[in-house]
Amino acid sequence: MYTAERQRAQPYLEQVTGPLYEQWYLLHHRMVRVVTNQQGLTDTIRHFLYYAELLAEYTYQHPSELPIDIPMELLWQAGPRLYKPVALTCYLFQTQSGEAFPPAFVQSKPDGSTWLEIAGVDGPLRARWKDGDLRFREYQSYPGVCSRIISVVHKKDLCATIYFEDVQRCVAWFIMRFVFYMVLGAMLGYDGYEIVHAAAVAEHGAGILIVGAPVSGKSTLVLSCLQAGMFHLADDVLFLAKDDGIVHIYSFPEDIGVRQGATELLGQYEFMQTLAQDEREKRIVDIQRYFRKQVISSCPVRLMVFLGAKQRSEKFRAELLSPAQAVSVMMQEYISNERAKGGEADYMFDIFSDMTTQAPSYRLWLSPNARENAEQLRALLEQHSHIRP
Repeated sequence: MYTAERQRAQPYLEQVTGPLYEQWYLLHHRMVRVVTNQQGLTDTIRHFLYYAELLAEYTYQHPSELPIDIPMELLWQAGPRLYKPVALTCYLFQTQSGEAFPPAFVQSKPDGSTWLEIAGVDGPLRARWKDGDLRFREYQSYPGVCSRIISVVHKKDLCATIYFEDVQRCVAWFIMRFVFYMVLGAMLGYDGYEIVHAAAVAEHGAGILIVGAPVSGKSTLVLSCLQAGMFHLADDVLFLAKDDGIVHIYSFPEDIGVRQGATELLGQYEFMQTLAQDEREKRIVDIQRYFRKQVISSCPVRLMVFLGAKQRSEKFRAELLSPAQAVSVMMQEYISNERAKGGEADYMFDIFSDMTTQAPSYRLWLSPNARENAEQLRALLEQHSHIRP
């Protein structure tokens, strides 16, 4: 158990005077523990982690009341679904009014760390840096979006803390998608899961991994498949891991943003007709509202498809790739030269190679008919549904 050490190493707990709210989730065979001094954040997290199992919620009047270990009743409740008796712990703290931000014991942004735009949102900038096993992210304040925020992740202790200068000035979607999900994803990544930017849908327990750069058509294809009755795993980010020798997709579902081109292709569907357009000419599809019953947690990879922004045709077309071609495309998509030189690509190469032995791969040319694309993708999956490693 690492939780006792985490609490002793979390100095801000000594400064919290009000109640602490604790949630325990079971997500992808791991315990996720959330502790915060803002009750409103528990509601936000519960809403966004709807696809995880909420095991318990507790309230403590003083930090000294926090349990040292995972409560035994929760271990019994999780049973064999829990693969490691270690919780991924995330503290979320509203700092005290008038104190310096970030708190004095948190490392400030180094001069050499630059502010960068955040992919997927206009406005606030973000800086990243590291110090030993610690990974830092700081977010600038931006009107209508967020106050200053800083997150700290310990990559070996699987613990994270998020500090808010003023949580009331932070909108829920920004907290979750660009702050909380970042630290949760990082901890899962450090605990054995491989994070990839891809989409995935499933049918009859068989998953389709959809690989493609931005504007390649992933979101449109996913929504077309959901409208056709298939199941949802992810649109932008997901996890891969081997379970009993089989590579599984583990979900990380978020609301799906679509641009003007997708609006033209999907405009006849109900989920597109009432969506407000944002400043970036994108529309956000609320997955919980329209497709919640179609969201699943995981399934094995049984088909891989590759999209490109220029891969369009009057009729849907699919080109079978050899395993070597599929691995090469994925390595080019996900592995930078820096990671390869550092030896970090070895595990990804292995898991990509494993996927090609259990799932055929295709390069797709999408047609202007969204319904046809979904049905043809379903037909490809059914064609290979008998294949098992």
